[in-house]
Amino acid sequence: MIDEPAKARLLRLLWRMSGRRPKLDQLFTSLLSYRKYLPECDAQEIIPRFSESEIRITQCPMGGWSTPLVDVVVVLKAAIGFESKRILELGSYRGDTARLLAENTSPDTVICAMDVDERHGAAYRDSPIASKIQRKVGRISAELFAKDEKFDLIFIDADHDYKSVMNDTEAAFKLLAEQGVVLWHDYNHQNYFHGMCGVPEALNEFSKDHAIYAIRGTWLAIYSNVVSWQTQGLARRQPTAAGGSVWEERQLRG
Repeated sequence: MIDEPAKARLLRLLWRMSGRRPKLDQLFTSLLSYRKYLPECDAQEIIPRFSESEIRITQCPMGGWSTPLVDVVVVLKAAIGFESKRILELGSYRGDTARLLAENTSPDTVICAMDVDERHGAAYRDSPIASKIQRKVGRISAELFAKDEKFDLIFIDADHDYKSVMNDTEAAFKLLAEQGVVLWHDYNHQNYFHGMCGVPEALNEFSKDHAIYAIRGTWLAIYSNVVSWQTQGLARRQPTAAGGSVWEERQLRG
């Protein structure tokens, strides 16, 4: 259960009185500034060779549930920068992100795409790149994988309610390789009162034991236990503030 402050409870009451309108949900959610629990940093700070890595986009993500392109770019650059050979996507939908991961990683990289809907994977099915992608159908659980199966990079983009994010994150940490990276999507999703945006609250719980950061200019959050990432050093310093002017800003935009 989420312990809401008085402001959130009041806005929830107003939202219910309005007929639970989605537009008001987004408006009221935007007023809950306290929900930015995580410290922020720029992608260039935390992803190796971020500015130098080249990626190739063959097809933009399609459909309302697809990951926005700027966030896909960050995920791709993370896979390249951390030299991830085993990648797990929890919540795959059409499979646009899985396809782009397969197209932008080395031939020996394996992507495992998991979704509860058996229709997932339309973006790459029957294409040559499909040989790099393993599909799993079912609800997210570490028990659906082999006991010694571990992943270098895990991208979590499944159900976004608090309970689901807690479950998916617990599973991800069990499946994370010793030198692994976890990325979460929809940290800034604006549908809190419908119950579809519990990512910040769930990550706030996990951040008590893990140094999780929001990537400025995206809807992504990241954790890594890769030594070269210097997680402990990031945890000790103060979060980088946004630039004082538009000429100094380094956050992503797209």
